[in-house]
Amino acid sequence: MKFVGRLNELELLSDQIRNKSSSLITILGRRRIGKSTLVKHFSEINKLALFEFQGLAPRPRLSNKDQLNNFSQTLFKFLKIKPIEFSDWSQAFSYLNHLVLSSKKKMVIFLDEISWMGCKDADFAGKLKQAWDTELSQNTNIILILCGSVSSWIQKNILTSTGFAGRVSLEINLKELSLAESAELLRLRGHKLNHIDLAKILSVTGGVPKYLEEMKHFQTAEANIVNHCFRPSGFLFFEFDRIFSEIFGSVNQIYKDILVSLKDAPLSPSDLAKKLKRTLNGDISYYLSSLELGGFIRREYTWNLSGNESRLSMVRISDNYTRFYLKYIESRKKRLEKKPLKLNDSLDFLNWPTLVGIQIETLILNNISILVDILKIPSSEIVQLGPYFQTGTKLRPGVQIDCLIQCKRGILHAVEIKSSPKIGSDILTEVKEKNKRLKLPRGFSVRNHLVYLDDLSDSVVEADFFDYHISFSQFISRI
Repeated sequence: MKFVGRLNELELLSDQIRNKSSSLITILGRRRIGKSTLVKHFSEINKLALFEFQGLAPRPRLSNKDQLNNFSQTLFKFLKIKPIEFSDWSQAFSYLNHLVLSSKKKMVIFLDEISWMGCKDADFAGKLKQAWDTELSQNTNIILILCGSVSSWIQKNILTSTGFAGRVSLEINLKELSLAESAELLRLRGHKLNHIDLAKILSVTGGVPKYLEEMKHFQTAEANIVNHCFRPSGFLFFEFDRIFSEIFGSVNQIYKDILVSLKDAPLSPSDLAKKLKRTLNGDISYYLSSLELGGFIRREYTWNLSGNESRLSMVRISDNYTRFYLKYIESRKKRLEKKPLKLNDSLDFLNWPTLVGIQIETLILNNISILVDILKIPSSEIVQLGPYFQTGTKLRPGVQIDCLIQCKRGILHAVEIKSSPKIGSDILTEVKEKNKRLKLPRGFSVRNHLVYLDDLSDSVVEADFFDYHISFSQFISRI
């Protein structure tokens, strides 16, 4: 099967092969995003020996000794000798050096789910740092890759740790596949879907490769969603609970409470704290940071049109599966465990226009670089971009714009994202009102664009109001 996407990441990794020194690389990203697959594909296409070690997933009574024994068994399988029992991680990492002692070619040592591996040893990162400094890094042929879904652990213990300062050669934060790459992956797996059916599937899965791979090419889009989301045997039925317990362990409830509070609409941190009945303090900021690093939310700061970022921000769920689960699966879960939907059951209860509308906006914002390309805006011209909001005061009304791209010389590109089956002329009134509410500095001008899913009425086209009418199909065809 053809490997899809990750061209930029593969190029960055390949650059490390040309280094005349050892390399220490970190790869972050949510569960199922394809971190391990990327490392394996990189090693395969470059014909590099790959030695992979994986931490054991959290479970009750899992001990540091269990992690060490698992590491030992993997290591000595590679060395082809009988395992020994390690007393601690310093000893384990010292033995790891045996893999590279006689190597004359570049090789990859891959510590996957490293936060699980070291979760029972408070000084795990310190011992790894010592092993890197004194032994592993001395071999110029080693590429050591640290990978994990608990991105906050790598951020704290590796990337922002003074112990590892100056030692990390490359940091990769792996995101979802683009819309076009997601469509390509489905096509390669035999799917023959029109852009509406693709929108339905991607509204549920986002660009998460594992979720896309689970979709069956011989089933319709709706049958796939029934099968995986509304039947206990489906991959996505228990997925949320699974990944949350793996990533956040026993303290996962506060993280879930935050996401539940955000499932209907983005909120400012202060409004979020009120909804949670908590004080807006450092704890909330820490939880938000962990969720953002884990790929579940995005905190978006607005800006004033002078180009300076504001302290005002909105927090939104950026992971489509997470929002879909919280809005549409969880409340039905107990009933569905007793009486699952059948494959041919209707999904009319989902209210597709509303569901897809919320999710499509997230998909477009996650593919904002493609939007910029479609609009033919040079990167060098962009001052700021993203969702924009202007709070209301006595002197000015509030306004929210799905996506605003501010360019030099006062040019603003305001993008409205709609997914209604047929978009009528009321969109013109709505966008004109938003333009009126924008407090524009002198010399600024607005160019309006519309991203739509299905169809435009003749009145919208004939009005010639929008500079660009951008269909969803344009995003999924840009390979």
